[in-house]
Amino acid sequence: MDVNIIRVSLLECYRRYGEKLVSVLKTAIGIAKENRLRGGQLPGDFDYRSLVDGLSSIGFQYNPSLLLRSLEREYGVIETSYRSSNQHWYRFRDLEAVEQALNSIIGLDNVDEDPEIAMVKIQIKALQIRYWLGKLRSISIKNKLNRSDIKTFERFSFHILPKLVKIMKIAEEYEDQLYSEINIVKDIISLAQIVAERINQDSEGRYISESLQKNIISEASRQPSI
Repeated sequence: MDVNIIRVSLLECYRRYGEKLVSVLKTAIGIAKENRLRGGQLPGDFDYRSLVDGLSSIGFQYNPSLLLRSLEREYGVIETSYRSSNQHWYRFRDLEAVEQALNSIIGLDNVDEDPEIAMVKIQIKALQIRYWLGKLRSISIKNKLNRSDIKTFERFSFHILPKLVKIMKIAEEYEDQLYSEINIVKDIISLAQIVAERINQDSEGRYISESLQKNIISEASRQPSI
């Protein structure tokens, strides 16, 4: 979509809804960018419940139903991508153009991105966080871990995780601009803790099992033959 057309539409919507539009769109854009960064198969860019929760997390108690309906039916910047009895998902027709138009309206279109923020985004992408998020999630729910899983996790723990933690410390200084990236890194660390505990438990279980087997064999060898 043409960014100028979207800008005109959003400007008209802004005159009608004011800061409510800014808060709703900024939150929805943040959720959409985070979902796209995570990858995976989702029915849309954001859903109604996540949007309400996101608004609540910034202290904005607001029911965005009417505004979302206007954005979809009157201004054409979003569309319903999935709807059921308890879910309503939306998709941006052009996420980048909407973000650019919104920034223009609130006066951020001429502000260059901080080089350190750009650096963090580049480094996070270079570490393939979408791949590691999926890989750790897959390993964490396996019934039994194999040698390949453990080797993969070892490589992550010693080669990827230290870099992620280092990047995370920088990212937290720019939490408003990098909250999507920060949330994903936090999820990766949480999954890593789950996998580490799984490996630890499996190792303990294997040690106990081997010890029991040795004891059984030892006891059997001491039994007098009949």
